[in-house]
Amino acid sequence: MDFRYIISQLKNDASLIPALRSEKSVPDIPGLYSIFIGDPDNLPSPFGEYLKQKKSRMIYLGKATKSLQVRLVEEDLRHMRASTFFRGIGAVLGFRPPKGSLVGKKNQNNYRFSDEDTNGIIKWINNHLSVRWIELSISSIEDNEPTAINALRPPLNTAHNPEALPELAALREKCRTIALSRH
Repeated sequence: MDFRYIISQLKNDASLIPALRSEKSVPDIPGLYSIFIGDPDNLPSPFGEYLKQKKSRMIYLGKATKSLQVRLVEEDLRHMRASTFFRGIGAVLGFRPPKGSLVGKKNQNNYRFSDEDTNGIIKWINNHLSVRWIELSISSIEDNEPTAINALRPPLNTAHNPEALPELAALREKCRTIALSRH
């Protein structure tokens, strides 16, 4: 599939599916997906300003090599399993993991929020975010995801993003520090 077509499909913010309806709409197929915010003013500084400067509402671009339903819906939007996007949006919105929640854990990066905060983040996602996707072969996903992130530069992507916001890295580090804190 032509890269320009893939980019045009991922950045097109028409015909979006609201996050609230994603469980019934997102297919169980491999592909690339993008997550959009309805209004950039609903993100704190500097994230909303970044989007307005870019004239974009796309906040994240991801890949699902097995299932968009599992990766996008169950992980990123509902946090049933670990998700970089969910940790990032939670940190951006000011949520913090419980102190010491990563102490003794094998993976020292996958902090989680309390159940109450997780529910708050999901509610915010349902009220403010929408999604779209494109079905692709696994090889096409692997070939195109880094280049698509580089081209579109969504603010919640850090890998492959030459304009990765240092504020996101600082918020994620703050969350890890809290989750690793014994006091």
